[in-house]
Amino acid sequence: MDKFQINDGTFIRYKIDGEGPPLLLLHTIRNRIEYFDNLIPYLIKYYKIYSIDLPGHGDSPINKKTNYDQQFMTDIICSFIENKKLTNLTIAGESIGAVLAATISKILPEKIRKIYCFNPYDYDKKFAEGVSRGNLMSKFLFFHMRLPFGIGYFFSKLECIPILWIIFRGGVYNKKVITFGYIKKLCKSLKKKYFTFHERNVFNNFKSWSNHAENYKNITVPISLIYGQYDWSKEEERKKTMISLGLKSFETLINTGHFSFLENPIEVTNIIKKNTR
Repeated sequence: MDKFQINDGTFIRYKIDGEGPPLLLLHTIRNRIEYFDNLIPYLIKYYKIYSIDLPGHGDSPINKKTNYDQQFMTDIICSFIENKKLTNLTIAGESIGAVLAATISKILPEKIRKIYCFNPYDYDKKFAEGVSRGNLMSKFLFFHMRLPFGIGYFFSKLECIPILWIIFRGGVYNKKVITFGYIKKLCKSLKKKYFTFHERNVFNNFKSWSNHAENYKNITVPISLIYGQYDWSKEEERKKTMISLGLKSFETLINTGHFSFLENPIEVTNIIKKNTR
C-alpha cells in the first residue's frame, strides 16, 4: 500500500496492480480498499488498476474538521488523478463510488475515457435510508443512529462484527460472500480515532450524494449504468438516475445485490471489458 497526501493533512491509501490502460476503482460507503480483492484478479489481465480508500475510509485517517461530503471526495480523487497524470482513464465506481465517477467526469472530462456506475447510492432522503432497506437489523440500527440528542451517537457506537456481518448480508443475494474474514477487516476501522464521526458525517451528507440536478447534469463522457437485481434502490429510483444521466437504459446483474464488486466480480469484469474495448 502507498499513501497519497490530501489537503486536510491526512492521506488516502492506494495501490497499483497490473499493466495496460488505467482503471480507477471506487468503493461503497463504509468500505475499504480490500473491497476490490475479488475483482482485481479478473481485471488485472486487461488494465493497470488504481484502487483507493475513499477519504477517511479503511485504514486512511480521519480529520474531525473535515466535512466528508460528495464535493470533498470528488476534489480529492481529482487531485489523485492529476497527481498520477492519468489519462484515457476508465472509472468503475459502486454506490457512492458510482456517484463520484459521475462528478469526477464533469471536472476532468478530457482525462476520462468512460465511467461505469454500479448501484449508485443517490436516492436517500434521510440518513442511511437506502442501507436501512437491507434487513431488520439495518432498519433498526440506522433508525436509531439518525436520532438527535446524542441517542444517534450512542447507537452508532454499537457497531461490531456480528452487527456489521448482518448488515452486509442485507446487501447481497448470495449471503456466503459475506465472510467473517472480510467483516473482521471492516471492523478494524472501529478502532480508528474519530471513526463514529466519519461514518455519521458521510451519511448525514446524504443530500450531496442525492443531488441529481447538480451531480449528473452536463456529463460528456460515455456512461454505463448497472444495477444488481436485488440492489437496495427501487425501480423508480433507478429510472430517475437513468434519466438524470441522459441514458435510455441500464444493465441488470441477475442474482446480485448492492455489493456487486464483492458478489459478482466475473460479470462486473465482463461488463467493463465489453463496453471499454
